[in-house]
Amino acid sequence: MWLALLWAVCGLALIISFGFHWRRMRQIPHLMSPRVPPDPPFISILIPARNEERAIRRCVTGALAQRYPHFEVIVVDDGSTDRTPTILAELAATNPRLRVVSGRPLPPGWVGKCNACQQAGEAAIGAWLLFLDADTAPHPDLVAALLCHALANNGDMVTIFPFLELGTWAERLVLPPFVALILSIFPFERLAQPDVRPEEVLANGQCIFVRRAAYDAIGGHGAVRGEVLEDVRLGQALRAAGFTVRGAIGMQHLSVRMYTSAAEVAEGLMKNAAAGSRSGGWRSFRGMALLLAQAYGPLLLMAGGWLAGGLAGNVAFGAGLLAYLVGILFWGVLYRRFYRLSPLYALLWPIGLMMYLLIAGYGILRVQFGRGVTWKGRRYAG
Repeated sequence: MWLALLWAVCGLALIISFGFHWRRMRQIPHLMSPRVPPDPPFISILIPARNEERAIRRCVTGALAQRYPHFEVIVVDDGSTDRTPTILAELAATNPRLRVVSGRPLPPGWVGKCNACQQAGEAAIGAWLLFLDADTAPHPDLVAALLCHALANNGDMVTIFPFLELGTWAERLVLPPFVALILSIFPFERLAQPDVRPEEVLANGQCIFVRRAAYDAIGGHGAVRGEVLEDVRLGQALRAAGFTVRGAIGMQHLSVRMYTSAAEVAEGLMKNAAAGSRSGGWRSFRGMALLLAQAYGPLLLMAGGWLAGGLAGNVAFGAGLLAYLVGILFWGVLYRRFYRLSPLYALLWPIGLMMYLLIAGYGILRVQFGRGVTWKGRRYAG
């Protein structure tokens, strides 16, 4: 009897954990339709680019097509060896709002993206700075929506989660569990709370909108010059200095295609995991443990109940089956609502989570044994 009660409690705990995650996601605000203030400030859109011939035209074209009245676009070409410089020259020749800056050599102790962002910030003249990754696709009202959200919510920095485009099987399998882990580690819904601690702050480098005065006050990207996860560290540095960070879901205003192949998925996630294992601390292990429990706990309950038999076994199987169905419903809603994919991908969630864990573990081990990880032709020690 006691064993049956224990299995029932385990199943109930798993179901409650899904409800907890759903409640957290519903607390994250969305960027709304913008209402530009009467005297709109000048805004600088800053894009660091290194070997981005596949995506740079879409990104820059979207940035130049903003309906906001006062802005400039600055792209720092960070030593590209592909067609990126040629594409940027073509775009600059037809639009005076675009400035292309040649990236300076990487100083000792600096990560490549930090160096390019710092250079872009130094060249900018805007009262607000919008840092975009080169693989993003800005929609026409992105700048206006970010400004309105910042002003309405007293934010010195606003960061958003865009719509994540998933093309290949590897992207669809691995990236949703990866995003879920990020949200398990960092309480994104708590960013607007006055008691949020710096270590809880998450910023997404795909889109960071920051007040120029706040950015300069901490030394810009120079404050996080050696960090691979420069976005997270930048947000945490701003919060530690007393500034406010706000977060929102901005799927209707920004899209991004992070990777286009299984090889890129593995390389990019190894880099992020090696750095993230330090940034998240014990929260990383707690978040991964919870996701593993949700993915495999119901299956273990069903398997154990089927093998045990009797009353306790039947209770365990039933509790596991119910938790499994709730999990499939939860993940299916995520796939449909946030990725615009079939809910049937939920059946593959446990496999995708395990694949991410293997990729992340391999990246962490490479760093621990001094081999480092590679991204865009540069080697990082983690």
